[in-house]
Amino acid sequence: MSRIRFGKSLKTILLTSCMLAIPMINTSYAETITYTDQADRVVTLEKIPERIATIATPAGSMVVAISGNADRLVGTSQNSKNALVEGVLNEFFPKLNDISSNIIGKNGDANIEELLNLETDLVLQWARNTKSIEAMEAAGLNVAGMLYKKIEIAKTWLTDIGIILRNSPKAEEILAWHDAAYKRITDKTKNIADADKPSVLYLLSEKRAAGPASHFQFFMDTAGAKNAMPTKAKFIDVDAEMVLKADPDIIWLFGFNMKMTPDKIYANPIFADLKAVQNHRVYKVPVGGDRWDPPNQEFALGWEWFTRTVHPDLLDGSIRQSIKTAFPMLYGKTPTDAQIDSMLRAEMNRDGLDYAKIIR
Repeated sequence: MSRIRFGKSLKTILLTSCMLAIPMINTSYAETITYTDQADRVVTLEKIPERIATIATPAGSMVVAISGNADRLVGTSQNSKNALVEGVLNEFFPKLNDISSNIIGKNGDANIEELLNLETDLVLQWARNTKSIEAMEAAGLNVAGMLYKKIEIAKTWLTDIGIILRNSPKAEEILAWHDAAYKRITDKTKNIADADKPSVLYLLSEKRAAGPASHFQFFMDTAGAKNAMPTKAKFIDVDAEMVLKADPDIIWLFGFNMKMTPDKIYANPIFADLKAVQNHRVYKVPVGGDRWDPPNQEFALGWEWFTRTVHPDLLDGSIRQSIKTAFPMLYGKTPTDAQIDSMLRAEMNRDGLDYAKIIR
């Protein structure tokens, strides 16, 4: 602190003392935020939004991660809220149990009445829903468009939410962790010969699978696996004959489909002769702060889990330690061993080959 020279008047000294006694105000909070969203619209916010609703998935948990708390999230889709409650984020932040999941109407459009009742000052909506965006703006709501760009969701969405919440350093920290984890994993998997890559069937339901043109292919490529479905489509409607012909070495079960579990696959006579079933290599995708199927802030943990189910002995360390290192950075919380078991679906996947080793 600079010294006050004796030549100053008493009035000046008293005024200076009062100013020094007042806590510095974060003026950036009041500054206007302007950026171009993923619908190529200029979004202007008078301040950091305090009450955010997220129709686009998985933006809700991203808001929590970038904020470092659940104070700003007031509403999300029912599907997203299921993930928050199914995983551990609601245990870290109990407020999430009470957020509204009624912000989407029966026809899929925004429930504007509910959004207004929640005093929402920003809605994160799918960029493609231009009419919905226009209707919300006509009602006086601020809206930012989010575009589904396969694996780019993690980078673009975290970057935009970092801008919106004036916490770009947190977004950059998460993305740097992603980059380091991707390099650590692919340094091991990139040299695996095609002949040594197990085939994976990524089931979204018992009648629908992920094709090579979907973002799920990225998980297979990263993990050193190949898609059991050779067609170039994004998603494939499959029947028993197609699945039997594919005969995958491993089956991953979509985390969003809460009704589809390994025990049901094992018990289904249609799948009885599959190598994945006979060798007990059927695994349900985990859910931590969010599900690990869509690219989000926990992207890197998903890559590690997928890789360990394909090549259990390939990576050093353990996924449990990776979680214990990542979660304090992501959420400021360290999960217990019981919480880690829950997010890795230890009980649900207990019959999976080497699962104890995979999640050690």
